[in-house]
Amino acid sequence: MSGQLTDRVAIVVGGASGLGDVISRRFAREGATVVVADIDEPGATVVADAIVADGGNAVAVACDVTKSADVNAMVDEAARLGPRVRALVCSAAVESLVPVVDLSDEEWQHVLDIDLKGPFLCMKAAIPHMVKGGGGSVIAMGSTLGLIVAPGHPAYCAAKGALVNLCKQAAIEHASDNVRVNMLAPSATTTGLFMKHSANAPDPDKLRAQVAAGMPMKRLGDPDEVADAAVFLASDQSTYLSGAVMPLDGGLAARRIV
Repeated sequence: MSGQLTDRVAIVVGGASGLGDVISRRFAREGATVVVADIDEPGATVVADAIVADGGNAVAVACDVTKSADVNAMVDEAARLGPRVRALVCSAAVESLVPVVDLSDEEWQHVLDIDLKGPFLCMKAAIPHMVKGGGGSVIAMGSTLGLIVAPGHPAYCAAKGALVNLCKQAAIEHASDNVRVNMLAPSATTTGLFMKHSANAPDPDKLRAQVAAGMPMKRLGDPDEVADAAVFLASDQSTYLSGAVMPLDGGLAARRIV
């Protein structure tokens, strides 16, 4: 590793599993002190302990991203670890596979609370610390389904689509503070929500192969490819990039889904 994040404190929300887990470990290998935050505290502890065992610096923090008190406590813990909170990754998310007419009020609200309200509360709490420290980078984990839509995903598509404009708004409001806000928009990868939901299919391997075949590159994304992009956005290699959405989808968002 190149040490691009040395002497930086990074918060990875949703760090106990999936892409958040991969990004947490990569950030630590790049020199960051990582706050692995998740509602799944035992899972976050497993990731943080693995980072420490590998020679890195990390702590686990329990956090429900829908609760302001939890989010504020998480950011306060990060601020105690070093002089500057320099990166925030918003990776906590849930997905719903229910069409519009069948979607309950409760499930709609649950998805929006975690996938949209959660990043809002995290930005609201963390950005002032970044401003005070001279700048930082917010990286929201979006989705190709925030750029285009697919049948059966109304709540998820709505939340991720709204997150695009929330990130752009925050980017403009804090551009003069040297706080950058960008979004990564991956399609299905070999870890994370897609693998979790596809595991419930009658034939998970067949479904995954079908989805991979439908990608322009004829494969699923690799989580390390997402981590590469996250490191880029958190590092000094992207200091003039803000308000951007980076599709990590093998070209999928460049065409329409039929």
